[in-house]
This record gives sequence, C-alpha cells and structure tokens, in this order.
Amino acid sequence: MSTAEQNSRLPLFAIDVGMLVATLLTLAGYLMPWFRPSSRAIWSFSGWAYASLSDGGGWTLLTFGWLLLAAVAALWARRSVVAAMTGMVAAVGTLVTALSVVAASFAVIGEQSSLDLMARLPFDIGLTVLAIGLGLLLATSCRAIVRCHLLNVAEDASPASPL
Repeated sequence: MSTAEQNSRLPLFAIDVGMLVATLLTLAGYLMPWFRPSSRAIWSFSGWAYASLSDGGGWTLLTFGWLLLAAVAALWARRSVVAAMTGMVAAVGTLVTALSVVAASFAVIGEQSSLDLMARLPFDIGLTVLAIGLGLLLATSCRAIVRCHLLNVAEDASPASPL
C-alpha cells in the first residue's frame, strides 16, 4: 500500500523513450520519399505528398492521427499498462494505414505485364526508414506492456508497508 508521500514522488510522465523514438522514426519514414514513378520524374510518392495535396490528404491523414496517439501513449507507457496497450493499438493502426497509403501509391502506377516495373522503380530511403520505425514501434510497445505487467506483479508481491 502506498502512502500519500510516495504518490507525490511519482513523476507526472513516465516516458518510454524507445517508443517515442520509434514513433518519430516512423513519422520520418512516412514523410520521406518512398519511390518515384520513373527515373525522370521530379516528384516522389510519400506521406508528405499526400498530406500536402491542394484538396487535403483525405483518409491518408489517419496515419498522422495514429502516430500522434502513439507519441502521447509513449509519455506514460513506462508505468501504465493502458498507455502501453494504447501504444500497441496505435502501432497497428499506423501499420495498416501507412501500408494502405503505400499500396495505393503502387496502384496509381497501374497494372503492368511484368514485375520488371517494380525492379526498375527508383526507390528512395523512405520505405526502409518506415519499415524500421514500424518494427521498432511494435517491439517497444510489446516491451512496454511486459514491463508494466512485471512492475505490477512486483508491486503486488512486495510486502505491505505499515502505516
């Protein structure tokens, strides 16, 4: 049982730095260029290209919402199971929407008679950074859930302090 003095010493935020870094890395990969439609094209497919459309980014902006949720969850993920699980939900939401945006980008190129087009597309670093960021976000979210669970088990096993 914790006393009022112990509760007052708990920090307001219990930031999971790994989750926060993974979220920022994912955001960077989403905003960086993924690939160009041809080697002569001066523009690239990226989350930034969709977000900056003159008529708005539409459903592609959901990815930013998921990443914002992941960043907010990271602020409490070291101590709160709810925040850690929210981070996991945000990671999966980011994964689904970001991959949908990337798939839609490939669909714009159109159907080709062979897979040679994919081999000839000029790819940029964005997809690699996005993949690394998403993998780290999923891994750090899982770690935060386990850490919070183990922290709760350790607190339950400790003897109650006398008042």
